[in-house]
Amino acid sequence: MKQLTAAQITNMRHAGKVLADTFKHIRQNLRSGMTTREVDKMAEDYIVSRQCYPCFKGVYDYPYACNTSVNEEIIHGMPTEKVLQEGDIITVDCGVGFNGICTDACRTFAVGKITPEAQELINVTRNCFYRALEKIKPGIEVAVVGKTIEGYINRIGGYSILENYCGHGIGKNLHEDPLIPNYIVRNSGLLQHVRKKFQPNTAVCVEPMIFKGESNAVKVAPDGWTVVSKQGALSAHYENTILITANGVEVLTNSDEN
Repeated sequence: MKQLTAAQITNMRHAGKVLADTFKHIRQNLRSGMTTREVDKMAEDYIVSRQCYPCFKGVYDYPYACNTSVNEEIIHGMPTEKVLQEGDIITVDCGVGFNGICTDACRTFAVGKITPEAQELINVTRNCFYRALEKIKPGIEVAVVGKTIEGYINRIGGYSILENYCGHGIGKNLHEDPLIPNYIVRNSGLLQHVRKKFQPNTAVCVEPMIFKGESNAVKVAPDGWTVVSKQGALSAHYENTILITANGVEVLTNSDEN
């Protein structure tokens, strides 16, 4: 985890506020009949209007401001001419940069009226984040995030966690060490990450990715980006940029709706 200077933290707080406001803007204007590319443009136009920039663009040669994942698409959905329908859920994952510092967050939105099951999935995914957040403080191992989320999902039943995709550190770069799994690590390749401890004046992104149902099998769509449930399971994703402080944590990308 790379420590941030006081100036960098100030810039990150500003970028985080703009990203939170971007989600409010999307929530207020999202409608059935829009395409996912229109959602992406709406987000980018708003970010630029606030004198910031979309920091997803160009990372790994990605050409858009957001990932827009619909229904069974759990992460990395590439914006297209796909038309949103009443009852869909859409996950918008987005980054805002300011003065060379990045923030990253994600929300799953309802398109019009959705089923109680879809709303409960959104709520459960958000709850995963906040249960993990309660455990994060300086000196605590990264492993606490995955243990907390997996423990919660196992207790309530009926849901599963996307594995092999993780949260991450953040700062000058969108993705920095350590990786932060949302599940208990059983792969020795990730042990070096989960054994690291949270440090003051660093920032991380915690981002549970949850399926309705007990299968987490996925495939990557032909576009090379979009990760899709093989079973067509409804999926949701929730993320915030978190600043680790000397005394605890500060969520930098919170909006009124959280």
